[in-house]
Amino acid sequence: MTSAFDAVASSFERFRILPDGVPQAIRASIFAAVHSSSAARILDLGAGTGRIGRTFVEAGDTYVGVDTSLAMLREFRDSTTKACLAQADGRRLPFRNGSFDVVLLMHVLSGTGDWQPMLNEVRRVCRPGGIVAVGRTASSEAGINVQLKHQLKMILQSMGIPWHRSQESHRQSLDWLKSLATRHVHSQVASWNHLGTAQEFISRHRSGARFAALLPDVQEQALQKLSAWATETLGSLENGLAEQRSFELDIFEF
Repeated sequence: MTSAFDAVASSFERFRILPDGVPQAIRASIFAAVHSSSAARILDLGAGTGRIGRTFVEAGDTYVGVDTSLAMLREFRDSTTKACLAQADGRRLPFRNGSFDVVLLMHVLSGTGDWQPMLNEVRRVCRPGGIVAVGRTASSEAGINVQLKHQLKMILQSMGIPWHRSQESHRQSLDWLKSLATRHVHSQVASWNHLGTAQEFISRHRSGARFAALLPDVQEQALQKLSAWATETLGSLENGLAEQRSFELDIFEF
């Protein structure tokens, strides 16, 4: 099984590290929602390099991390030898019905176009009364990250490259989960100030699996146009702009 993330695994976390304390706040919020008399069995779908899952492993939780990318899981393994990790397709999970008390979907749904088969599997392996926790990092609408994302999307569309509508995919999948859940809680578990630059955004996108899957000349042309726009708009690729970021968590109980 190959994954678009294989090629970017070694550099994936470089521009995506969460501030100290944020993974711990995510874990604390999730465990506050778990109703179980014994240790919760946790499945982390899309575990990646372990930037959030490591916190569960280090706490001694009954944790299983799954990802389609073997290279990403190897990065996870390099950071801790205690994690139980498996390469698997989220649309065909190798677990019995009701195997887990908690299923984590951290930074997963925005990048998944065909989310329905995966969520069907998530519901299957989550026990009755269990929870599905969906998490993502959000940036202020006026911040540099959102502006550059929008501009890159416009550039790619002008080049005839259809680009994934991540916000729409995230909203649709949340609406589907809400329609089935017996309880839904939305919370902002952490917030922080981030000093972002256009150069950071460009470097991060070079290591993004979806963007890296484009033809090399398409990538370079799009980033050249984005660099020109950012230089004209912001004055420099290195000009830092502070923006508010937060981690949003949606917990669904079934």
